[in-house]
Amino acid sequence: MTVRYDHTVENPGDISELAIRPALEYVIEFVRQGRVNDSGFRYPAHLRQLLARPRLLKSDLRRVRKAVDGDEEFRALMASSMPDDVDLIVRWWITRPEGWEDLILAEIEERARQTEDAHAAADVVREQRRRRAAEQRAQTAETERDESVEHIMSLRAENDALREELTHHESKQQELDETIAGLRQELRHANDRLQAAQDRLAKSSEAEDQSVDAQLNAEHVRDLALEDRRSALANLSDLGGILHDLRSLSQRLEATLPHEQAPAERLPLPTPGRLNGNPQERTIYLLKSTATVIIDGYNVTKGTWPDRSLEQQRELLIAATEQLAARFGTHLVIVFDGADISGAHRENRSLIRVMYSPNGITADDVIREEVRRLPLSRPVVVITDDQAIQRDVRSEGANIVSSAHFSQVLYS
Repeated sequence: MTVRYDHTVENPGDISELAIRPALEYVIEFVRQGRVNDSGFRYPAHLRQLLARPRLLKSDLRRVRKAVDGDEEFRALMASSMPDDVDLIVRWWITRPEGWEDLILAEIEERARQTEDAHAAADVVREQRRRRAAEQRAQTAETERDESVEHIMSLRAENDALREELTHHESKQQELDETIAGLRQELRHANDRLQAAQDRLAKSSEAEDQSVDAQLNAEHVRDLALEDRRSALANLSDLGGILHDLRSLSQRLEATLPHEQAPAERLPLPTPGRLNGNPQERTIYLLKSTATVIIDGYNVTKGTWPDRSLEQQRELLIAATEQLAARFGTHLVIVFDGADISGAHRENRSLIRVMYSPNGITADDVIREEVRRLPLSRPVVVITDDQAIQRDVRSEGANIVSSAHFSQVLYS
């Protein structure tokens, strides 16, 4: 049986009933067992009213103590049937050896000291676990930073290649524009020649009509008209070839023109190289930027104030972020789980915006949707340690800040 003691002694040199509660409860249990085994079992009459109680009150403890202190024969009976493994304090209080009060007080003090040592050891273990967790988070953040730098370098290389390709297409476009201008000039000249040929054809037709009145010159006029007609037809054939060439060239031009550019994407905010290796300064740099900062509420509070209730955590985070917004001028949005929380639908605060996920939707999905909803021209910073959220919003061009680094900035 595990025995628990109240180690407080009410008066120096005396032992309180609370300190020897297990011994007094042992008396009641001893009487109950004796009554079961022997209907004529003798015990102090004052204990009869206490046998049916599930737990003794402080006043009951005094009654038990008084009854047993005045009945030496009953104590001797208990001592004779006491098992060998009974607790020392119970044994000493019943058997009353010489100096028994000092023995009990010394035992109580020793157990209190052992309890304090156990609590101190537990505190050391908890501190070591917190330190290991912080080191792991720092290593994860370092790895993510390296991946972000590598991703940014890759994007810059792709951007440079696209710029070079665009410059090449612009040069080709200029050449094509010059070619089209020349062809248009040739087409105008061809149209002029066609108009002249048509005029000559009209005149030859008129001359052919007049040949009836001038039969003497009919053969000669007819020959001239036929010659003009052949010349005009030749010009028409040349113009048809030019038009065919223009159509072919137009089709080639359309094939070489650059296609429509892909839709624009949000790019993460670049951070100065001097901030590499200094996550707190990098966090402050992003908070002072023009970005919209979205905070995964409970992800931050449960790591910052784990011993507080959820309501206290929310109020602490809201108050701290309002002060942060006043200091840095940051556009802050906090997202919590739960539309049924009291006060979830009140008006936005003056410096920050607080959001609660509706029924059936988690705060994680609200954060993802809020990032997609913001204009691509606005930078976005998301504060969370949730790896699934980090992966999704990073693909949307958002910067990531860990909850631990953000908490450090809150009270820096």
